[in-house]
Amino acid sequence: MKRKILSMLLVLCMVLSLAACKNNDSADTANDAKTTDNAGNTAGTAQVPDKVVATGTYDTLVIGTSSFNGVFNPMFSFSAFDSQVSDLIFATVSWLDPQGALIDDAGHVETEEIPAADGHTQVKYTVSIKPDMKFSDGEPVTIDDVLFYYYVISDPTYDGSSTFSTLDIVGMKDYYYDTPDYSEQLSKITKEVEDKYSLDKISEEAYKAYLRDTKLDGWWEGIDSYDWAGYLKEEGYDPTGIEKDEEKLFEMLVDCEYTKYHDSYDPQSYYQDKLEGEYIKGNLEDGVDVPEISGIKRVDDYTCTVLFDSPNISGDKQVAWIPIVPKHYYGADFSKGSLDGIKAFNGTPLGGGPYKFVSYQDNIVSLEANTLFWDEIPKIPTVKFQVVSQDDQVDSVINGDIDITDPSASKEVIEQLESAGMAYSLVDNPGYGYIAVNAEKIPDVNVRKGLMHLMNRTPAVESYYGELAQVIERPMSTTIAEYPHDAKEFYGYDPDKALEYFTAAGYAKDANGKLAKDGEQLKITIGIGGDGTMNHPSAPILTQMANDLQSMGAELIIQDIDASTLFDLMDAGELDMWVAAWSNATDCDLTQMFGSKGNDNNVHLYSDEIDKLQAEILKTVDFDKRCELVAQELDLIMDAAVYMPVYQRKNMEIYNTTTINMDTLPETTTTFWNYVKEINKLELN
Repeated sequence: MKRKILSMLLVLCMVLSLAACKNNDSADTANDAKTTDNAGNTAGTAQVPDKVVATGTYDTLVIGTSSFNGVFNPMFSFSAFDSQVSDLIFATVSWLDPQGALIDDAGHVETEEIPAADGHTQVKYTVSIKPDMKFSDGEPVTIDDVLFYYYVISDPTYDGSSTFSTLDIVGMKDYYYDTPDYSEQLSKITKEVEDKYSLDKISEEAYKAYLRDTKLDGWWEGIDSYDWAGYLKEEGYDPTGIEKDEEKLFEMLVDCEYTKYHDSYDPQSYYQDKLEGEYIKGNLEDGVDVPEISGIKRVDDYTCTVLFDSPNISGDKQVAWIPIVPKHYYGADFSKGSLDGIKAFNGTPLGGGPYKFVSYQDNIVSLEANTLFWDEIPKIPTVKFQVVSQDDQVDSVINGDIDITDPSASKEVIEQLESAGMAYSLVDNPGYGYIAVNAEKIPDVNVRKGLMHLMNRTPAVESYYGELAQVIERPMSTTIAEYPHDAKEFYGYDPDKALEYFTAAGYAKDANGKLAKDGEQLKITIGIGGDGTMNHPSAPILTQMANDLQSMGAELIIQDIDASTLFDLMDAGELDMWVAAWSNATDCDLTQMFGSKGNDNNVHLYSDEIDKLQAEILKTVDFDKRCELVAQELDLIMDAAVYMPVYQRKNMEIYNTTTINMDTLPETTTTFWNYVKEINKLELN
């Protein structure tokens, strides 16, 4: 569990992202003209200087990005930076419009509710694609290419980022486990895991085997990846003499983590997955018994249907907001249980989008216009993606080295751009900053509520971001359609009210003036990723909290550390509170963060009422009703006092006005819509 949040941040920044996921929370920002769309989201309009003078003719658009992993296969890519490339190479059945609603692209999806034999409601999605399309190599596009994508991401050996195989599609589990009789065996596996591998029953040998096999749940990345010797010394171990002995140092770490952080890892899930994987492998080795997913049907060359056994609020996106991947190219040797042949093409993508892949070398990806694209052929013949460091992105645009990029927004950046005559747009980031409380470390809700009343958010956000960030009142991005925009402040800044809650929790000043209970002073430890300089939008909130608590006789211990260490401490359960941010949210499902079994429920909130609401939300298709349920859920989370939402900031894109014909950019850029969606219409001067 130590690295789970880092993994989650990668997951949240993956397939079909509109912009790269990066930490912009250390940047000042300034105001921009804005409009508001029908969903209540802020939409940026490009700020363009009055006079733009073209100095020549340009035929190559250069897009600045931060890094590449080189996995441009959309079935296996895990980086938003790689996805920027694949977004131009692959056509999609559907995509999101400027307000975030699903619309047609190279295809269409229709939804139909169907009563099942026993009376419950099933949902059938009919997915169709345009006829007579071709991939960039001239091969025709058919519905078999869509079905190929479904089957790859449903394969029991699939290890990419998609969770398609977990959907309640009729016949999906039969296919995944390769038998219709999986239930009894899974029950046996679950019981065995609970009896042998739960934290209170697992043997030292089995626990350490798990740590070794998972490399400390992904934390260990080699002897030079971290100051392991320093870490061990801090934990009371003596690594003298083995600092460079990888095997011995790793074994000491295994013993350290088992001994000191036994409850911070999750061997039970590991063994559940391991035994299920062995069960599936055995089923496949004796021959494929379930070759098809019964709920997925081919209708004709351009149509298929996908039958869900229950309503799902994002079912249409799951089946239609997908890339169309050529089966003839990626899957010539594909068979159930074997995906190695598909991965062989991760670095050399082929699709049917507006551009086709040419090369990737020296941190540059080169693309050329796909003359077989089903829609209007791109006007710009060549696109290059160039890796540029964050610090150099703005200067690179001004100097003419790149044409478009997305740096961290700040007053200084905007002044620099306007002075140089360059254009920019600002849109709402699909995420938010927050301050969290670990309910296991601070189990008394009165103490947690008292802390909430010490968070003076507005001055901190205004001083750091100016008018380009807003204080939000519920733990959900305001770019999500179900966000309750009429929500009122739940905990106002009020030190007197905070003291009332501390008193209700049993704290009182002792003879030494300390706010204490049973002889123990109220002390709270909070982590913040300010890199040792408190360079963070929430830093003034913590400073004020520390002063207020000190005046009451309590203490707030602020640990200002780098983000990686912050996540480690948070996952290890060592912090009472922490400051962090989410990004790239696309729907109102909060199960992972606040569900009792959520993988990222690091605040340890366990509520049957919230769990029940979450399950109901996921199957409530009626939008207005779903909004009511989401509002109820968010109020319950706020009442539990485990999350204080702080701000939602803006993302920035900048444009080189010397090279780009600004009249051909989208009229409005939003969280869900930017130049990529209209890349074939973009022109250079």
